[in-house]
Amino acid sequence: MIVWEISLGTLITLVTVIFAGAGFYWRQTYDASVIKEDIRDIKEDIKILNKLIIESAILTKDVLFLKDRLELFERRFDKVLDYLRRDGHGID
Repeated sequence: MIVWEISLGTLITLVTVIFAGAGFYWRQTYDASVIKEDIRDIKEDIKILNKLIIESAILTKDVLFLKDRLELFERRFDKVLDYLRRDGHGID
């Protein structure tokens, strides 16, 4: 035979279980929203980093291009100086 009595201890236990479940659910929902926000921030940081890497590659390419042009200018200038020295234009 089952005795269906509701005592104060039973009510306290039931309320405690309900509050614990609700608190656990609330905390999990809050943690999930924080994680989603963090993921959004990380995605934005990755986009910015990607742009910086592309810009850095472009700048490196430009610097190498300018280096090649400078070396070409120096070689041409050396040829002009050699020509002027050879023909006796007074450049030492």
